[in-house]
Amino acid sequence: MCMQCRRERVLVHTDAVFPLFSYRLWNSVLLFCWKINGVRALSPFFAERLAAALKTLPPFEAVVPVPPRSGKIRKKGWDQIVELCEFLALRYKFSVCALLVRESRDEQKTLSKSGRLGAIGNAYRMKTGKALKKALHACGGSMPRTVCLIDDVMTTGATIESCAAALKGGGVETVHVATLFIVD
Repeated sequence: MCMQCRRERVLVHTDAVFPLFSYRLWNSVLLFCWKINGVRALSPFFAERLAAALKTLPPFEAVVPVPPRSGKIRKKGWDQIVELCEFLALRYKFSVCALLVRESRDEQKTLSKSGRLGAIGNAYRMKTGKALKKALHACGGSMPRTVCLIDDVMTTGATIESCAAALKGGGVETVHVATLFIVD
């Protein structure tokens, strides 16, 4: 952790973070190939490792994906987290509840650390109305008490904290996070 992160706690609503790999050396190349170059053949590889890790975590009722930027799927044809969660649901039988909506159109990678941290609380929100009811159908129709938020990489923690704040504001009691990579 950098000195600023040691002084100023970023993760307030997030109960625990479980990264699978460090974002170093070949791992960063692997993530780049999957996420940026669109090597979708890596999705089942990551899903298998993530599914194995999820089975060792404290119990949770549903997996919640970090939602993509508006227009990303239309532009690129896919989103890596959406696809990862589809594997988790179909192949590994996890309950996946897409409870969140992304409000911000900014790419996190284009923001400075202070810009990322400043976006906490404004970047994501819970779905409402019919969209929420449809998302909850995958969870048995009611709001899960404990969830595991899924993202590809944790850099500053701003994304997962914003998502966790929205989830807790919507009635979720405990938010664990599983990321494939962590920048350390």
